[in-house]
Amino acid sequence: MLANIQRRNDIVNLIFKLGSVKVTDLAEKYGVNEATIRRDLKYLSQNHKITLTYGGAFIEKNTTCYSIVEINLANKRMMHFDEKQVIARKAAALIKDGETIALNAGSTVEYILDYLENITQLNVVTLCLHVAAKAARLPYVTVYMPGGKLRNSSGVFYGNGTEKFLKKFSVDKCFFGVAAINLKKGIMHPVLEEIENNRIMLDISEQKYLVADYSKYDCVSLASLTDLEEFTGFIVDDKFPDVYKEFAKLNDIQII
Repeated sequence: MLANIQRRNDIVNLIFKLGSVKVTDLAEKYGVNEATIRRDLKYLSQNHKITLTYGGAFIEKNTTCYSIVEINLANKRMMHFDEKQVIARKAAALIKDGETIALNAGSTVEYILDYLENITQLNVVTLCLHVAAKAARLPYVTVYMPGGKLRNSSGVFYGNGTEKFLKKFSVDKCFFGVAAINLKKGIMHPVLEEIENNRIMLDISEQKYLVADYSKYDCVSLASLTDLEEFTGFIVDDKFPDVYKEFAKLNDIQII
């Protein structure tokens, strides 16, 4: 029974990521007969948004996927402003007094600092000069920011010194802004130089929260940064796509 449950979970994750699967391929992969796989797919079609076909199954995805390039921060702040405010409020509500949080870069994570309540002491680890400057204006916040080379367009520091600095910390919660989210490729980022530091920020964090409005889903960018399964929770607006809702539930990811 447990083997059946695990196999079905694996199969539905494959469908989410690949878009479609074949009965013959799955039977060979899991070492079972095709009738067993057909029963699995029938069960999944009844419990998830999956469509059966002759010889397999597929899931309909948004076809408006496009490539995300780096956008100037001033322009980012104006895009999907209302949704970002909703997400920032929800993120701020998760922060407890005395915690150490990590904020990478981007307008949504920056807005989180506007909604902190009942906080008397907070440590903020950030890669971003803009986030650090805003956090430093709050009297109860202690800011930790690495050195290294600064990218003027994003306000983000990167380089070997930055990586070593980040690895010193133990972070309670990371609030992670992103450029593009894709079921198949995971979290994607438009700047190759910034990927390693973002990766380390996730590694040092106990809980990891994705903060992204609906426009970031079903998009692609230059390079993959991490898998969606790594996150503790998705903090979303009310336009959160259904297929990602299904994916989150399947992988025990909290939807906030």
